[in-house]
Amino acid sequence: MKAYTLIDITETKQHRSRCTDKFLLNQQANFMTFLQTLSLRFNPFYEQSPTVETLQPSELKKLGFGSKYKEEHKVWCFDFTLDSATSEFNEQEVLQDFNLVPIIGGLNETIEINNNVFRTLDKSNTNIVFKASE
Repeated sequence: MKAYTLIDITETKQHRSRCTDKFLLNQQANFMTFLQTLSLRFNPFYEQSPTVETLQPSELKKLGFGSKYKEEHKVWCFDFTLDSATSEFNEQEVLQDFNLVPIIGGLNETIEINNNVFRTLDKSNTNIVFKASE
């Protein structure tokens, strides 16, 4: 599976006990929020931290991002697999889980975030999508 988001979910592996850089801590907080929300229904496994690409408006539309995003934007891409006990990935349930989950904005995003939340059910403001791996 792949997750694509316009929200900065950079995995910095920084924690308050050993880091004073609030920016890095906030990026890690977003990553943990993402991972914990994903973990509500199954145990995701991953080998690589999220990567970042800049995508053109046509690519954003093709992936299913909101119609509001008409310029090129940074997109965080995250590959994960499901544990073997999970029967299948139910996209609608996961989208419901993520909708309106609070995040920390003002990091490396190139979008203006509406209310600092993940949005999955708003056709114009969708900022996170999931796709089956190719």
